[in-house]
Amino acid sequence: MNRDTLKAAIAGAERFLKRAKSIPAPVKRVRTWDSSGEKFFDVSIDPKDSAAVRRSSMDLTRALADLRRPS
Repeated sequence: MNRDTLKAAIAGAERFLKRAKSIPAPVKRVRTWDSSGEKFFDVSIDPKDSAAVRRSSMDLTRALADLRRPS
């Protein structure tokens, strides 16, 4: 671990948290059923917001993997 990879991991974590916290509370939920029973899905999250959170999550995962790699 070195300071650069640590800084990158911290920045990735902060970016992920910022995007995840920007998602509004559920506004509309849809009830569906499948073989495992009843499920509720939040359909009020804009696809762009969802994609931004997923992308920042992937970037954080990569930064954490780099952090764990021996230097």
